[in-house]
Amino acid sequence: MNKHVARLTPFIMAGVALVAFAFGLLLLAYLLIVGAVVGLVLFSIAWLRDKFFPSKVIVKKDSSSGSGRTIDHKN
Repeated sequence: MNKHVARLTPFIMAGVALVAFAFGLLLLAYLLIVGAVVGLVLFSIAWLRDKFFPSKVIVKKDSSSGSGRTIDHKN
């Protein structure tokens, strides 16, 4: 009997590994789908908020900086 169990053990372990691999792929797929749905919901909320309630950012020109040109110096 032990001889038969010893011959079947590699096949049993391969079956367990195959089931674990398939379960891991299913879990990864569900995580990716849930992540995509959450990202889509957050993106939609941000887009709708920006569409209906735009931020009113007023950029004031600083008169103390001169003409506003940037001069790069090479070293």
